[in-house]
Amino acid sequence: MLRARILHAIAASVSVAVVVLGFQVAPARADYWVCPPVGDCYLVIEKPGEGGGGTPPGEGGGGGTQECTSGGIVVPCWQAGWGYLNPADGCYYILESPQPAAGDEAWAGHEPGDGAVYRQRCFGDVVGALVWRADPPPGTPGSLSPAELAARAIKELPMRGAQIGISPSESGAGLVGLPVWLWNEVTPQTWGPITATASVPGMSVTARGQATKITWDLGNGQAVTCDNPGIRYDKAKHGASRSPTCGYDGYSLPSRTQPDGRYTVVATTTWHVDWWVVGGGVTGTETLTRESSTSIRIDELQVVTG
Repeated sequence: MLRARILHAIAASVSVAVVVLGFQVAPARADYWVCPPVGDCYLVIEKPGEGGGGTPPGEGGGGGTQECTSGGIVVPCWQAGWGYLNPADGCYYILESPQPAAGDEAWAGHEPGDGAVYRQRCFGDVVGALVWRADPPPGTPGSLSPAELAARAIKELPMRGAQIGISPSESGAGLVGLPVWLWNEVTPQTWGPITATASVPGMSVTARGQATKITWDLGNGQAVTCDNPGIRYDKAKHGASRSPTCGYDGYSLPSRTQPDGRYTVVATTTWHVDWWVVGGGVTGTETLTRESSTSIRIDELQVVTG
């Protein structure tokens, strides 16, 4: 049976809480139990008209409200350190962090990455128990799985297409048969590495993106794939030489589809993304692409005879 204490807390514009000791009180609509990680559970009675909040930090703000009950008593839908209430059984669940090692009995015969291990705490149970679940417990925000939270983190990665460098430049002109240099002006956004983290109370997922290659479509039916960002062309150093890292041997004729002899060059960057639950337990990978483009003018060499 729950033991109780008496607590009086008064703050301006904030609810007055009374903790009941030794006897039962019929709870008002906004009454709820609070069960700290250490110590007894106690009943909080909200000041009429000023309602309590079961919304976790960073959640809400959209004008909606949420109410959870257990045994006919209104309780917080979320508690710091305890996680979210599962209305089906009246217990709180939070992703265990770090996740238990492989072979731990908490996995119930499953392997890390196959579902996840949660700490379950019910009223009166301060320590709780570790339980394995194939899916997030009901009551968690959207029942987000690690993969779904990873998708949020990946969406926040500011991965972009190549910041294209090309010689001859877009404002100049090249000649048929002369080499073309291709490169990407490297930044974390155009080559990596770059990271982002998405979180809900009880779980965070970090995603890390790194570019692995760029495929250059030269606009003439040919393409070059480079597993590096290439190097910038320097006329004083490189002259008419070929790029040692990323380039094209040369166009055979000016573009016949554009009156000014231009080709559209499209750079497709392939990004490898690793993601993991902070604290361990679940990991994954994704492959994504980003595009950017420019154009290049190719002229024919004119031979003048006298």
